[in-house]
Amino acid sequence: MNRNKRVFVFFGIWISLSFFAILLNVLNVDWTRTNYINGIFIIVVLGVLQGSVMEFPMQTVATLLIGGETRDPERAKCDRFTLILNYNLLALSKDEIDDCLDNMFQAFMGNLSPNVSAVLVSATGPQELKDYEIEVVQKYRSLIYDQLFQEGVSFAKNEFDSINSAHLEHLWKLYEDVEKSVFITECLHDICDRFAREFMVVHRVSRVLRKCGQYQDLMLLSEGDDLAFTYCDWEHYGSDARPYSEPLFHNSEDVNNIFGRKFDYTLVLDGDTGVPDGCVYELLSIAAANPERGIIQPAIKLYCIDKDTIFMHIESMRQAIYEPMTNAVMALFGQSAYFGKAMIKNKVYIDRVIGTRENPIERVPIDVLSHDTFEAAILQPLYAGSVHLLEAPSYNFVTWNIRERRWNRGEVLLAMYFWKNAVGRLMRWIQKQMKKDKYNRTKLRTESHLDFVSSFIAYAALRQMMMKPFLLFYVLIHISVHLRYRYASIIIVMFLVLVFPKFATCNKKNYKYVLIETVASILQFTPEAIVGCVRLVKAVQANLGANIKWIPQRAVEDEFKDSNCFISSLKHLWGYSVFAVVSSIIVILFVEQALLLLVMLTTLFFLPLFTGVTSLPLSKREERHYYASNVEIATGAAHTSGIYRKVDDPGCLNKGFNEKLDVV
Repeated sequence: MNRNKRVFVFFGIWISLSFFAILLNVLNVDWTRTNYINGIFIIVVLGVLQGSVMEFPMQTVATLLIGGETRDPERAKCDRFTLILNYNLLALSKDEIDDCLDNMFQAFMGNLSPNVSAVLVSATGPQELKDYEIEVVQKYRSLIYDQLFQEGVSFAKNEFDSINSAHLEHLWKLYEDVEKSVFITECLHDICDRFAREFMVVHRVSRVLRKCGQYQDLMLLSEGDDLAFTYCDWEHYGSDARPYSEPLFHNSEDVNNIFGRKFDYTLVLDGDTGVPDGCVYELLSIAAANPERGIIQPAIKLYCIDKDTIFMHIESMRQAIYEPMTNAVMALFGQSAYFGKAMIKNKVYIDRVIGTRENPIERVPIDVLSHDTFEAAILQPLYAGSVHLLEAPSYNFVTWNIRERRWNRGEVLLAMYFWKNAVGRLMRWIQKQMKKDKYNRTKLRTESHLDFVSSFIAYAALRQMMMKPFLLFYVLIHISVHLRYRYASIIIVMFLVLVFPKFATCNKKNYKYVLIETVASILQFTPEAIVGCVRLVKAVQANLGANIKWIPQRAVEDEFKDSNCFISSLKHLWGYSVFAVVSSIIVILFVEQALLLLVMLTTLFFLPLFTGVTSLPLSKREERHYYASNVEIATGAAHTSGIYRKVDDPGCLNKGFNEKLDVV
């Protein structure tokens, strides 16, 4: 069955099931005792709610029919492709810089190749932190030089067992035919220095387009354009526009090193993203076999260790359980969402998304937060589930809630562009009234027209976000409606969301994890009808210009680590417990048949307790991480005195260099 038929069958059955659910809802209402307006209203609310959650059983059935196994895309030889590992950071502390550069070092050394470079594109503000970024990069360069020099000496001695196998395959074997003494005296220093120089940091001048602008400017610099021409039009962007021909980056040796290199691919990463050893080689081989794809999207694997929190383990467990459904749906549609961390083909991206100096396209709105939705709709990513990037889960419910609130704000902005007449005009009118003279009107230069599947993928997060208010509406309204089976509708909804998908993923090996995750999901997501609506309201307020205080996620994590997790949970979530107590008293005194509402308020009351318990470490036993040895070496090197020595400086970086030559 071809893709179009699969899509037609999938959505045809979905729509049929939704109408069948509406029919059952009509029959479930006791119209002799129910006001017609209330009855129609609850049917509409339930229709939208149940129609949305039908996505879960449809994905479950698709997984059972076509299989949820990991699919390995076609591959081809890729020796000629060049790639730059692009870490993006706006640092607020030195710890963030250390963590980001740790990850970048691991990614670079784990995927070492003459065709692979690594750069931190920094939008950091304070000069002190910028200087620290440069200092730490220099320390890592020293470490790279040192490690490669040691391997080079071992290679010259034919001690291959002491050399990283990937380095041997992709680097040192290129020098097999070079006479060993010549290799040591004439080649080794230049090789080590060259790779050390490929570990870079550049500082962006503007913050236009946030993270998306960071890697867009990097691509343009690589193409040989170091002066701004995108998002400079005051007619489209008003005061948000940047000056035309402004430098993209502050001048440095690293900027000159990247300028005009014309990298084929950019692996876009966040500061907390891990890249497993060999991941880049696999992605490039997939890209070689699929040259028409603008984005190769690897799977994102949530990883954690024993000393991490229970919540982190639940999140990782949840992702592993639902992974087969992700594999099946991506295979069904033949394309993927873009998760903001993926390998992008520079030429295709520039041609379709950015444009040229003579003909700018600028498809991504200048004020949008969820830029990946627009890019995915245009470039239709290929899902490479057999390759994965690493990412740590949210520390606990509080940090998860902060992240969700930030994402909700991005989705509200997307809605303004997706439905510019129905939502956009109203939101901009309110913005203008609230901001008055500070209001800045922007408009999109080039609109993107989404096909049906791209629209479905693009609206996925919006659908999930809007389920929360509809669920709350139902819980509040069902009290005034006489239903033949009062709790049947909500039980079906919860069953379809929390239980039914497990039929496609549960097996003998993971049934214990499935049970734990299901119980945790009930405790975490039952209060979402209220908590999710609070997030949505705050997201709308933030987009309208209200003064909303956003707490940095890392600061919250540090607070929980440095204090009693139960007290910290109560500090952040006490309002929900107080609201639950007051509301429960009112409901008990004045409302009949409100069991569903009381259940929701009970789980809301215990939310701080749930957060406190899941903020505890799973185990106090120290477990060495996969990258632990590299991190310890790198962190130590980054905090020692000294500076990386350039090629034209006298002498060598490594003390004892001449002694090692004598040994060889």
